[in-house]
Amino acid sequence: MNTVESKVKNHMKHSDHIEYPDFDKMFNSIQMDELRVANQLKERSQRGKTKVAIVLGVSVAVMATPVYAAFQYDWSDVLSHKSGIESALQAGYGQSIEQSVTAHGVTLTVHNAFVDDNRTVLLYTIKPGMETDGAEIRYDQIVLKDSKGKPIEGHYYQQWNEEQGVYQGYFETDWVMSENQSDLQFSITGVRYLQDIQEEITLDPKDTKTQKFNIQKDGIETVEVQSFQHTEDQIMIRSNVTITDKALKEQTWARITAYDPNGNMLKETESPVYGTEGATGVYSSMQIFNEQQFKERADHFTFTYTHEKERTDGTWNVELSLSKQQMETGSVKKETDIPLQSLDGEAKISGVVVTPTQIRLTIDHQDYYRLPYRTYQLEVGGKVLEGYVSHEGTLNSNQTELRFEQSDSSLMDVNSMANKPIIFIAKDRVDEHAGDQTSIRLTNISTQPQTVSKEYEGFHINWTYYLKDGNLYVGSSSPESTFGGVNQTYFLDVGEKQYLTPLYFNDSDNKHTEVFHDFKGKDIDLYVSNYTTKKPDGDLRIPLHSTK
Repeated sequence: MNTVESKVKNHMKHSDHIEYPDFDKMFNSIQMDELRVANQLKERSQRGKTKVAIVLGVSVAVMATPVYAAFQYDWSDVLSHKSGIESALQAGYGQSIEQSVTAHGVTLTVHNAFVDDNRTVLLYTIKPGMETDGAEIRYDQIVLKDSKGKPIEGHYYQQWNEEQGVYQGYFETDWVMSENQSDLQFSITGVRYLQDIQEEITLDPKDTKTQKFNIQKDGIETVEVQSFQHTEDQIMIRSNVTITDKALKEQTWARITAYDPNGNMLKETESPVYGTEGATGVYSSMQIFNEQQFKERADHFTFTYTHEKERTDGTWNVELSLSKQQMETGSVKKETDIPLQSLDGEAKISGVVVTPTQIRLTIDHQDYYRLPYRTYQLEVGGKVLEGYVSHEGTLNSNQTELRFEQSDSSLMDVNSMANKPIIFIAKDRVDEHAGDQTSIRLTNISTQPQTVSKEYEGFHINWTYYLKDGNLYVGSSSPESTFGGVNQTYFLDVGEKQYLTPLYFNDSDNKHTEVFHDFKGKDIDLYVSNYTTKKPDGDLRIPLHSTK
């Protein structure tokens, strides 16, 4: 499944080139769920992920019996990234639902609902109809519908509760009720039980050439494995998988698994990235390992992918009558006109919405403008709330929404916040720039890596290039901390721009690697399409006091 964030493709200002993965989003999104980035906090086969509620079509109704279900669960682990909901739950906010429906041995229960002027969140459990050993389950469809049957876009997260034998989860949407009372329907269609399939491969961890393995199973044809030096002591393993089953391509996590002689799995040193689109349309994954461990301790390897083991067909509907009256009493809305003068063009904070679970800021700006900051915070009465850019719901090209989770029960008294100073903080400024016509000459291109150093736009940049398996690889980096990195390059072939495809990017030290497949030349003049710069002293601190 695609993530919600993948629906947002804000291109660079000068993006007159081929599409490529949004590496800014991939490595820096606070939501950590974009592009199937594995959750480091969950070391289990389930691999906790935020997933999109995708509407796949009209569900076929089945006989189901609603029942009342009263049971207390600990939601703290499930809500570890949703502190606002957890705090609201502990403070007694929210609407108790405790309504269940059972069909074909599977029970869906909605326990609580939180409805305010920022979002709607449901806490639910699924009791599976068969033994799963905690393995992941997914659905053909999981959706919230309004009173007219219109699907409401959202996402869900869930994890296995071994003690209670259920999957606990939340469904969240930015949809806000226009009235105090609404009749809705929460439903799932088709429960799919997943398992990890492992195929042994004879991978040589010390071989830097491309290694290809035939799988020919479950809609997977081949996997090609490449290794790259990531940092001084880390190695990046990139696997390109040829998948003929479109459904599998959209839903699987395919990767390389390494084991030591005792059968212990070697863990990645950074969060892996699954399911990016390769240059030729293949499924690509990137994993970072400790180089010494991978090359010297790894004893055998498998190609591992997620596959559907069994399924239970059917539809489970829970009818809901939701009210936001309780949360409405703890909400404050303000229209503001606070300019962000340090940004290019006109931008201003136009609105603030404070609820018991979340604070939302709306920033008005020019079309498709991307805020040049990586970190957002609100300082409320001396306490700091972490924020993120919201990519859900119907997006406005002239607006950006920032959301900040409430994180302390002392902040639940929203009305008292009118007397507390609130300061908006934006940090880690990274500005995007179009490249100029200055070229970087690459000569005698061969399988032997070569490095040239050039001054570019006032920055010292090192360029390393070489051929591997007939493909041209170009890496760029700079020792200067204010240089953010080269995003994409191109060369001219009979006057036509030939863009290189970004392969991976290490934001911490601005290293960037690109590839051009089936390269035939010997010398080229390389041009920078776009690049970024950092401003460590470019933080914003703006009091939120101006109202109208």
